[in-house]
Amino acid sequence: MEGDPLKKSLAWLHGVLRGKMGHGIETRVLQGLRVIHAEKGFMQFDFVVPNIVSDVDGNWHVGALASLLELIGTITTFSYADCVFTVADFNSSYYLIVKIQ
Repeated sequence: MEGDPLKKSLAWLHGVLRGKMGHGIETRVLQGLRVIHAEKGFMQFDFVVPNIVSDVDGNWHVGALASLLELIGTITTFSYADCVFTVADFNSSYYLIVKIQ
């Protein structure tokens, strides 16, 4: 793992997910995040917004969205560059899944 930035970035992410690194808010924001695919400079995730970061109307709190994008952007950039850069360009897609019973 010493020289592999992808492995280091994934270890960093899993440390945050388990609450062993970062702050408690980061662990709550990333609750339920699952890595689908990871390669140097590219990561794909599955994520369902947890209730803990939703407002009273059930909408995703904007601070939680910003935290998620910052963390994922930094970790993905680290997987390529092996150092932390300021990430300026985010690209995200949202899918609404509604269960009708």
